[in-house]
Amino acid sequence: MTTITPVTLEGHTGLDEDSAAANAKFWESLNRWAAANPGQDTQPEAMRLVALNDTLRRYNTLRPLLLWEEVAREERDRALEQVEVLWRALGDPAATGSWLHGHQAYVRAVEDARIALDMWRDRAADAKKVVYVHDGDGGARKVAYDQILAAGHPPAEPLTIDPQTVTEQLLGNLEQAHEYRTRLAAQTAGLLQQAGAF
Repeated sequence: MTTITPVTLEGHTGLDEDSAAANAKFWESLNRWAAANPGQDTQPEAMRLVALNDTLRRYNTLRPLLLWEEVAREERDRALEQVEVLWRALGDPAATGSWLHGHQAYVRAVEDARIALDMWRDRAADAKKVVYVHDGDGGARKVAYDQILAAGHPPAEPLTIDPQTVTEQLLGNLEQAHEYRTRLAAQTAGLLQQAGAF
């Protein structure tokens, strides 16, 4: 699986927020700010650091999940397209290959598409677990998110689709078409058998 290096801002990634090292980094950052701003209340800066760490945690968790979902979606779409390509090849009157071998390739492609749909559904469901990266009302998390983008990192927005529903729709279409095509193929296979082709 492709990995993505977590985004680090001001020495924080948000991924180790419960560790002693993260706690030490938090206090180091806060103390550095306090030293640069003597006599000022540290509470707003502490809240800013908390929001930064929370936003980084969500961003750094979601971004690789979105990448894996995208890869699985591309594979899903390729697998579904391959089903169509191989079905069309079976009906090509100019085809010179064995119809039986061509049909076997089509049947395998249908099974590959089923597997690809399941894999995409699982990857998309994982990505759906992160429901937001920032509060869109312009609060401290949105400021932190804008800071991530300003540092040159791509947006990472949670998925809005329902993976289960999409999978059921695509799988339903695949199975309906395959059932119909299986009936057609059985007629062709019967004719080939009568003709002694196999």
